[in-house]
Amino acid sequence: MKAAAAVFLTFALILCAALGAQAVTVNRAGDAVTVRAPGFTFIKGEPLARLKDGRSVRVDLDLTVLPRAGASGASGVPQGRQTFVLSYDLWEERFAVTLVGASAKSVAYQTSAGAEAWCLEQLTVPVSALGALARDVPFWVRLGYRIIDGGAAPPADDGGAYTLQGLIDALSRRRKTNEWTHAIEAGPLRLR
Repeated sequence: MKAAAAVFLTFALILCAALGAQAVTVNRAGDAVTVRAPGFTFIKGEPLARLKDGRSVRVDLDLTVLPRAGASGASGVPQGRQTFVLSYDLWEERFAVTLVGASAKSVAYQTSAGAEAWCLEQLTVPVSALGALARDVPFWVRLGYRIIDGGAAPPADDGGAYTLQGLIDALSRRRKTNEWTHAIEAGPLRLR
């Protein structure tokens, strides 16, 4: 009996540690819903190695508000999407991030955690889009990323700004585009 209790306790501690690493909180900031997820990292692995090789990578972040766990992100479901370009300063050993689009912004001299947190701060969903979910109904959120590295064309809303290297690669088709994706769901949540 004691062995079974010890196994259960060990399993519970491991599960709590895994869930704590994926902790997600939502807040209301004016007319927008923002998300914080310290355990949601995307500057790691092969994309990090490519950044440290002096290459930039594109990160597409998605925030979807769902009425229940595992619900599909169908039309009518509130979503926020942003595209970022990450780069790494080899001398300073810090990251720079640029928000791509009509409201372009950038930040530099960030640690990986600081760069990821800044990206999430830019990712919002309008409170008005939540409807009943903004009041007393608990909801779930799905937070996901897609990292693109290689000869990928810039998004259509950035004015078509190509770099010389990007044009050379696109025309010569030298590089294969690599893509990494990951998503987490958290809930039930309520707006504070």
